[in-house]
Amino acid sequence: MILHANETYLILSYLVAAIVSIVIALGLGLPALPKKPIRFSFDKSAIFPTPIFAIGFLAICFSVNFFWIYNGLALAVFWGIISALFVKFAFDIVFPKPPEEVNDNDSNNSLEESESKAKEIS
Repeated sequence: MILHANETYLILSYLVAAIVSIVIALGLGLPALPKKPIRFSFDKSAIFPTPIFAIGFLAICFSVNFFWIYNGLALAVFWGIISALFVKFAFDIVFPKPPEEVNDNDSNNSLEESESKAKEIS
């Protein structure tokens, strides 16, 4: 396998992509962590899945030997920004929430609305 950049630049590029994506996602208003319980949450956050997309897109570019300029560092910044924008604005369109979570949110909202109406009546 022929690499046009050494391993230090590859690892540095992956770190830059992850850090840039997290910082931009936090700047766009995404929460740092999803709501509790985290293991059953399908909420998007700055920690997951934003840097995963940035590293994945960068790895695809590196696997086809596309490094652009500065041995891939500029490409890392580009994919960090693009992945943060993707998670903020297009993630729910491409990966919709599971139906049972949507139903739970609707039932919780209707339950809260019925409780508030009962309080108003009494």
